[in-house]
Amino acid sequence: MTRASYRRYLSTLMLVLLSCACLVCAFVYIVDPYNLYGAVRRENFNAVKPGLSRYQSQIKHAHALRLQPSFIILGNSRAEMGFDPRAAAFGAMQGDGYNMGIPGTAMAMAISQFAQLTQAGIKPGTVIVGIEFIDFLKPAVAPPVRTEASSGHVPGFWRFDALFSLASVKDAVKTPFIQHDRAAFTIAPSGLNPALDYGAHAVRDGYYKVFKHRAQKSAARFVKMSKADFADGDFQAMHDFLVAMSATQADIKLVIYPYHAQMLTLFEGAGLWPLFEEWKQQVVLEVASVKKQYPSARISVTDFSGFGLYNCEPIPTQQQRHASTRWYWEAGHFKRALGDIVMQRVMTQKDEAPVDGQFGMLLTGATLAANRDRIAAERSACVAAQPEMFLFSQKLFARPLEDAPTDN
Repeated sequence: MTRASYRRYLSTLMLVLLSCACLVCAFVYIVDPYNLYGAVRRENFNAVKPGLSRYQSQIKHAHALRLQPSFIILGNSRAEMGFDPRAAAFGAMQGDGYNMGIPGTAMAMAISQFAQLTQAGIKPGTVIVGIEFIDFLKPAVAPPVRTEASSGHVPGFWRFDALFSLASVKDAVKTPFIQHDRAAFTIAPSGLNPALDYGAHAVRDGYYKVFKHRAQKSAARFVKMSKADFADGDFQAMHDFLVAMSATQADIKLVIYPYHAQMLTLFEGAGLWPLFEEWKQQVVLEVASVKKQYPSARISVTDFSGFGLYNCEPIPTQQQRHASTRWYWEAGHFKRALGDIVMQRVMTQKDEAPVDGQFGMLLTGATLAANRDRIAAERSACVAAQPEMFLFSQKLFARPLEDAPTDN
C-alpha cells in the first residue's frame, strides 16, 4: 500500500467513524429518551419515556429548569411514586408542578436540588417535602470510612454522556418498544414514576410475597440501627434547609409519609418506636425554631403515619394469590391513589379531623400528645382487625435476620 492510498484509507475510515458518531447522536437526539431536547414528540413513538436509572438528579434538574414549576415535590422513592403533581389537589394552583423525588436519597439530595433551583432563579411558591424517619437513623456500628476515587467527570459531562454513550443508545432503542407496555419502568413528564413495573411485579408474584419480601429486607436493616440517638448533623441540616426555603417566602409543607401499618410494626419490633416519637418531636422543634427566627415563614408538618383506616389496609394472604390492594404496593410504598388523598389533605390544611379519622394530623407542640393518643387508639383497632400482621412481625424478629441487601 502506497503512502497516498494509506492516507485515503485513513481519511475514509475517519469519515465513516465520524458519520457513525453523528448518526448515533442524531438517533438519541430525535428519540430523546430522557426528554431533554424536545425536537420530536410523537404518540406511539417516543411520548412515553423510560425511567431514569442514571443522572437522575441532573436530568430532573434540567426538566425543572425548562418547566419553571410553581410548586415542587421533594423526597425519595415514596414521593416519586406516590405524589402526583397533576393531582386534583393542585387544580387551583397557578402554573405547573414537578416531582423531583429520587429513589434511595436522603434529605441532602433535596437540599442540593432546592439550592440548585434557587441559584438558577427558580423560586417555587410551594415546596412539598417528604421527610423520612429512617434517613435520620445511624448504624449501631459505624461502617468503615470509604475513600471514593474521583469520577473524573467535568461539570456538564453528563450532557455529553446522555447524548453519546452506549447506555443512551440502549435507552433510545428501548423507547419505541415501551409506548404501550403496561409493565415498563417509565417516568411521566411531571417527574412522577407511575410504578407500572411495580404493578406488574405485584400481579406476577402476588401482594403477599411483595409485602413479605419488603418486610424482611426492612427488618434486616432496622436491627442494625442505633436505638439510642440519631445521625450527627441531620437536624441541623434540616434547620438550615428550612431557613433557606423560608428565605424564598415559599409555602413549605413537610409530610411524614403514610407508612403502612406493617412498617410501623417493624419499627416496634426493631426497638425504634421511641426514636420515631422523639424524631417527630424534634422535627416540630426545628420548625418552631425557624418560625421564631423568621416570623413570616410558612411551614407546616403533617403526620400521615399511624394505624388508621388507610394505613391498616389488609395484606392479601398467601392463598389470595390474585387479590390486590387499593392503597399500598407494600409497607414502604403507597400508591398514587393514597398519595392523591395525602396531597388533598396537605393542600387544604384543615385543622378539624377528616370524616375518616385524623389521617393527616397537623403537628405542632400543642398537638404532639394528641397525635400519640390518636396513633395508640388506631393501633388497638388495627390489632383487633389484623392480628396476623402484628404476629408476622413478632415472628420475624424472634429469629436471626439474614443479611439481605437493603434499599430505600
